[in-house]
Amino acid sequence: MKAELGRTTEALTYALLGALVFWTPNVVVHWIIAYRFSGFVVLGLTVLLPATTILFFLTVSWPSLKQQSRLSQTLFAVLGIWIAGPSMLTFSSSFCGGGLTQPDAWRFFVFGTLLFPVFTLVMSAFDGTFFALLLTTLLLPILVNSRSKIAIRLYP
Repeated sequence: MKAELGRTTEALTYALLGALVFWTPNVVVHWIIAYRFSGFVVLGLTVLLPATTILFFLTVSWPSLKQQSRLSQTLFAVLGIWIAGPSMLTFSSSFCGGGLTQPDAWRFFVFGTLLFPVFTLVMSAFDGTFFALLLTTLLLPILVNSRSKIAIRLYP
């Protein structure tokens, strides 16, 4: 029973870490930029969000040399990014006059979180983080998992 609780806690921790590490720079950029959003900001977010997330998980997962452990950590991180997407995107759009500043925002917030796969994809397209979301979803498990194979060879 303790082992199951420990695994569940670890999975939730990595999901929460993935969500915070990926979406926090987006919220900060929207807070700073507000209404002056442009194509350059989209390009910056497309590079910044995957780079920070991948670098964070490469450094965090370094002590865990088991390939299975690293793969599950990154998969839960990606799941956390997708689940928290509607809530973080709604929060970040509040700085531009949308999101939580609108009437009935809480209803949209709840339904968006419950239907997170569709809402995260669509909302990220409007937010400018669509390609960053797709790049991170594809590259995070691949890069962290490939590093673990190298680590296993270096440290038998």
